[in-house]
Amino acid sequence: MEKKKHIKIPVFDVVQTGNKIKNLRKLKNFSVHEVQDLFGFEYPQAIYAWERGLSAPKIDHLIVLAKLFDVSLDDLVCYYVSEVECSCSDHAANCMNKDSETCEKCKFKKSA
Repeated sequence: MEKKKHIKIPVFDVVQTGNKIKNLRKLKNFSVHEVQDLFGFEYPQAIYAWERGLSAPKIDHLIVLAKLFDVSLDDLVCYYVSEVECSCSDHAANCMNKDSETCEKCKFKKSA
């Protein structure tokens, strides 16, 4: 019987990152419309969705936001650590990217 392994992985926290984007935008005195214009978006809904944690900015947008707010990418992006348990290390990397609690192929269980 193979010993089960515990692996800790960072998980992007879209809600906390959105809160941070909103707080930094206000702290640096940028309006939603100014940020919208910076990205060339026709409508501000994308910015509002980021700030509410309904969607996440693409990585290139996160890089621009970090520069705009004069913070590092690490300071802009929020995450939490999730521990996953598995008995099949070869398949672990693929399973970590799944949203479900258990991988159907190897029963790779996630625990928060």
